[in-house]
Order: sequence, then C-alpha cells, then structure tokens
Amino acid sequence: MTVTDPIGPSVLLLGNYRPTLILARELKASGLHVIAGLEGCDRGAELSRHVDKIWDHPELATSRDAFLEALNALLSSRPDIGCVFPVAENFVRLFAEVQPALPSHVTLANVAAETVNACLDKRASMELAVACGVPIAPFAEATTLEALHREADRLGYPLVIRPADSTLRLDGEKALRIASRTALDELIPVWPEGQSALILQRKAQGIRHNLYFAALDGVMCRALHAVITRTDRIDGAGLAVDGITIELDADLMRHTQAMLAELDYSGIGCAQFLVDEDSGAVSFLEINPRIAGNHAVPQHCGLDLGRFLVALSRGERDGLADGDMRIGRAGVRYSWLAGDIDGLKSSLKRREISLLQAWSWLGKLIDTARGAELDMMLSRDDRLPGIITLLDVIPGIGHITRRRNALGWLTRKRAIEAPKAPLLPIAPLAQR
Repeated sequence: MTVTDPIGPSVLLLGNYRPTLILARELKASGLHVIAGLEGCDRGAELSRHVDKIWDHPELATSRDAFLEALNALLSSRPDIGCVFPVAENFVRLFAEVQPALPSHVTLANVAAETVNACLDKRASMELAVACGVPIAPFAEATTLEALHREADRLGYPLVIRPADSTLRLDGEKALRIASRTALDELIPVWPEGQSALILQRKAQGIRHNLYFAALDGVMCRALHAVITRTDRIDGAGLAVDGITIELDADLMRHTQAMLAELDYSGIGCAQFLVDEDSGAVSFLEINPRIAGNHAVPQHCGLDLGRFLVALSRGERDGLADGDMRIGRAGVRYSWLAGDIDGLKSSLKRREISLLQAWSWLGKLIDTARGAELDMMLSRDDRLPGIITLLDVIPGIGHITRRRNALGWLTRKRAIEAPKAPLLPIAPLAQR
C-alpha cells in the first residue's frame, strides 16, 4: 500500500518516543517529508536520519493553550504539512477531547474522537467488555476513600488499583497491586490528591497478550498476536522488554472483534488481555486506540499500521482491507534493550530486587539481546537514535546524553522556526 499525497508532502508527528522512529521510517518510505515534535518520554526522533525537521514546541504538559496556539501558527504558515499524526497518548487524548478545527489543507491521523474517548475511559471500556461477553476480572470505581475501602472489601484481594484517567499516576505508578486491606491502608491512607476516581479490579493471573489490529467500520482487517514474556518490572507490570509473536488465538480474535464491532471502530489499535497459561483463563485489560509503544513489532511483521491510518485520514479507503485479513508474521522474538537496562537499574535503586535477582535479570537481559530478531529502537539503517538512547540509561553517561537538546545536539537538523502568533484560529469545533 502506498500513501498518495494530494494535499501536502509533509507529515507532523507529535510525541517523541519509541514508535516515532518507526513511523518516521515507515512514512518516509512512502515519499513523505517527516517533521517530529521534540517533546516526548523516550526521545530519539531528533537524531533519526528519517526525520527531516524538528519542531521544538511549548510543552503540552505545561500549557495546552500554548501548545495549540503554536500548532495553529505552524500549520497556518506551512501549507506543506498535509497531515498531523498524534503518536503519544497525551496528544491522542488532546485531539479527541478538544477536537480542534484544523486548517483545510490538514488531515488528522487519529482514531475518531468518540472511539478514543470510549477506549480511554477505563470504566466505560470495562463495561463494554461485559456487554460484549468478553471475560474480565471483577471491577468497580470509587470516588471517595470510604467507597474505595467498601469496594476493595467487596471485590476481595489481591487487587489492582489505577487512576480512572490513564494519563495520571498513583504514587508514581500506572497501577498499584494491593495484597491486603493492611497494604491498602498503608499505600493509600488518604484519598490521593488530583484523582477524581480510581478503578479497582481483582487481580487476574497470567501474562500479557497484545493483539495489534487495523479495522474498518467495526471489522478487523489486519492483525498480529504477540505475547509479552518479560517486562521492565520484576512483578510483570510495566513495559515489555522481551516478547514473541505467535499464531492468532481464535478466542482473543473473537473477543476483540466483538468490541470493535460495538464501537464501529475504524483505525488502528492494540487490544490487551491477561491469559493464564495453566488454566487458559482470559481477562480483558484495555484497547489502546493509537500506535502502540512497541509499534516496531507490527511494522516489522508486515501490518503497515502507520500508513493505514494516514491513508484512512485522507479518505483513501481503497485497498486498505486488501480482501482477506492481513495477518502479521508469527515467530518473531523482540526486545527493548534500553528499557531492560533501565528497568534493572531502577529496580535496584528502589530496592525491589536482591543482588541475586539482579544477576538473574542480567542473564535474561543478555539472552534476550542475543536471541531477539528485533529491538524497539536499535536499527542498522538508523543507528544513532538507538545508540544515544541506550547511552541515556547507562549510569555515568546518561546524564550527559540526556542534555543533548539543551546543548543543541540536533545533529544535521535545523529546528523549524514557527511564527510567533497564529494566523488562523484552531478552536474546538463546539465553539464554532
């Protein structure tokens, strides 16, 4: 599949982290010029040979209005930018919540706002799973400390508790694992500041299974099944550092398809489940309505999800479904070496693991690095981003390389100079 370009030859990627590098390579191969925003957690886009320009914009986390004003100015002054592609979740969420009216020459490569909001609303997505007959561990929502205690006792322990808003953290974590009422009282003695609601769920056993997909009008047309065999946390939570793609599981496909049909889903995403390897019990986790952090995996295995979403945003639906379902290649072992090293370092620093466990982790890390066919950031045809971001997590070196942008290390790329004031308004559609 190729992406034609009747509007503008440039695409703007927002969110500088792992999948941005893969998307840049994918879209550059389609003949597009790639501009990448500098803000992001993993960084690296500023070093990629597949990125033509860098946009150093006001931080979204600091001021949504300042970011939108700067975006307004950039798009109004750059008719060559024909597509905006939100990569990181905070940008995906922004465009779903605000729904800015972009200039007429710009399309938005994002899943429909109502679908994004339905998926990112944890309580709503869990209730959707129940309505579709998809297995899920018992859950509840609490908005007060009293309700938290009541629902925790009703559900039973062990529990997983997470913010209802997935962009927030709870005691610095995406989720807390609670073994008992005593542990709950110790970890959450008062209602957490800044949290409007918390989701409680009985802890399900098993390892994480990811189903990467593309869908049109609620029908899945591309799919890849991956199993996460190890993460950057000793308890199995956190981000994948070791995994393998496998043949599609019929039950997980059926569960995912049921939810996509109910959502009338068009676009790309990743459905996540916990599967108990001994009993086969399944529990739905979530659907991420965006490019996944491990986008390198479905891209390496032939799904072309980035180009799919760009083409869909431009109304170029012909050829997207390709007749029969496109299934990604099974048997690909993948790794994320930088994340693995950082996980080991952080776990030692937090004293979550013993020295014996650290040596065991190091042995698994080496085995993964030697045996993986694919790494999330290391690439032979674009070496610099992977090497520098690997140095970022090395003690004694990382504090230097992480300052590269402050020191002006934008390699051969000249940062875009955007106008100081907007030329066309980008206001929420509801205000127009």
